[in-house]
Amino acid sequence: MLEGYYIIENSGVVPAERRFKFKDLKAWGYDLHLGTIEGERAYFVSGAGERKEGETYTIKGKEYYITETQQEIPRNARLLAKIEVEKGQPYLVFWLEEEEQTFPLAKEDPRIILKRFWEAKKFRQLLKHVNSVGLTTDFYKDNVFTKSVPLPYEEYPPKVKRVLREVRDIHRDLTGFGRFVFQYYGEEDKMHNYRLWWLLPTIYLFDVEIANEVDKILGMLD
Repeated sequence: MLEGYYIIENSGVVPAERRFKFKDLKAWGYDLHLGTIEGERAYFVSGAGERKEGETYTIKGKEYYITETQQEIPRNARLLAKIEVEKGQPYLVFWLEEEEQTFPLAKEDPRIILKRFWEAKKFRQLLKHVNSVGLTTDFYKDNVFTKSVPLPYEEYPPKVKRVLREVRDIHRDLTGFGRFVFQYYGEEDKMHNYRLWWLLPTIYLFDVEIANEVDKILGMLD
């Protein structure tokens, strides 16, 4: 790892909070409901398909009643989420803001949600190569099947340079933060030989479109 590597790096503060769309919440495996909690108007979530309109149920001693299951984020509201780390354990915390009122929705292990989300969307590269999840998530991929030394950037073929450009675009246009370390060993038997390490802000990997782009890039040289 001390020679022949190419780095793409955008440093700074790791983004921990982000606004999301309704399709993201659905991809995580949740339904959004309007109803009451202990008789008070509230928004809350349940597992996709687990509850129905008009249903009353109790969780941790609190009574929930579903008036309506939402088909989109209410016009005057925003869906927000952030990553927190407490005593070494990461959490995805998400909530709905409606004008001046805030409705906590859930605090869950992000690894469980990402696995469910990526499996549902068939993001196989993300599932296979994820290494750890916290405020940042890192991926490691080792596709080296030949004994050689890594090549300098000047000897990379056009396809490899195109992949690196797409990584730069993701860092610049989508996440604003990241670190991508790449070693290329050449092509043998029509297979690209390379290693990569990719560090990204975890919160952005809950976005359907960004997760799709990262998954696509991870598989472009296979």
